[in-house]
Amino acid sequence: MRRLLFAAACAAGLVSAPVAAQVQQGLVNVTITDLHIIQDSLNNNNVSVAVPVNVQVPIGVAANVCGIGILTIRQQGNQCTAQNASQALGKAISSQVLKQ
Repeated sequence: MRRLLFAAACAAGLVSAPVAAQVQQGLVNVTITDLHIIQDSLNNNNVSVAVPVNVQVPIGVAANVCGIGILTIRQQGNQCTAQNASQALGKAISSQVLKQ
């Protein structure tokens, strides 16, 4: 019985892995028009950046910072405008805009 449950759990894990892989298909263009979102994403560091700023992030990060669902992002042509700050957004800003 224990082996049967273990086998079922393993099979469920294998079935769900491709679903997770399908969610991430490329990057999303995120436009940041609010300097406070940039500063909050960079741990309140003051930076000299002219807005708007565009960065590319995974779709899960984009959904989080834009405050919309993944399907909506897809319908909008894989682009959205940031409404929230996040550490992942800060990393994208740092590497793509500030080149650090």
